[in-house]
Amino acid sequence: MSATTLPTARQFVTQLLNSLSSIEPVGDAAPPTNPLQNVPEEVKKQLLSLQVLFPNEFVPALDLLDRRLVTRLHIRDNEYEHKNNTPHHPQPPQLNPEYNTMTKPHTPHQPTHPHRPHRTIYYVRSAQTRSTRFSTSIDTTSSYEVRLHAWTCSCPAFTFSAFPAVSAPPLPSTSPPLPHIPTSPSKVKAYPILSLSRHAETSAQGGKEAWVFGGVALDHGMPPVCKHLLACVLVERCKGLFAGFVEEKGVCVEEAAGWAAGWGD
Repeated sequence: MSATTLPTARQFVTQLLNSLSSIEPVGDAAPPTNPLQNVPEEVKKQLLSLQVLFPNEFVPALDLLDRRLVTRLHIRDNEYEHKNNTPHHPQPPQLNPEYNTMTKPHTPHQPTHPHRPHRTIYYVRSAQTRSTRFSTSIDTTSSYEVRLHAWTCSCPAFTFSAFPAVSAPPLPSTSPPLPHIPTSPSKVKAYPILSLSRHAETSAQGGKEAWVFGGVALDHGMPPVCKHLLACVLVERCKGLFAGFVEEKGVCVEEAAGWAAGWGD
């Protein structure tokens, strides 16, 4: 009788959020309606599980969403859109003197560009105002940049979570280990960056990488989390519940650079 393989912490949270991502909006879920008021009892239990897993971040993350402090930037590729939006003017038919007939000009092959989804970056305004020596200061609110794929937030809480003063001992895991990479130059081969479990999920979806809680981190343990990062995850993965609580902005690359420099909004 084979022993049951338990999921890792990342796999468990991933499955939990994936189950919440399939929930459709219940009734009028637009603000100021509370999206959690009429959800089924099973969904409430799943949200309670998130509270148990993240006792210090889940409720503050909901507070950030409730106060509309999360902004999602969609970065447009101006050069790509200019190429796709350039009108093509076909040439008129020409007279062929040899056969005295009208010939259709050769139309050059127009390469088809695959759909490129907008790159997204989140900015979360701090719920606390900064103390300043001058009461007439224009900017008294901090904004933190959140990137879900890289799994990072610019707030101090995420830094302390990623680099704690005392590291916890590693938990035993029954998941397959990461492939060993030899150090000898003569034996170095091309190894995939993904772990074996993520590679299996990628293959199962026809080459499309499956979303995993923790982004590109390779560790099987619980990744570092802050309330800003968790709020953005809820918006990204639980659209049926929290999609109406984020401010959407379409910006160009220059505007995105301004947001990164602290000049946004």
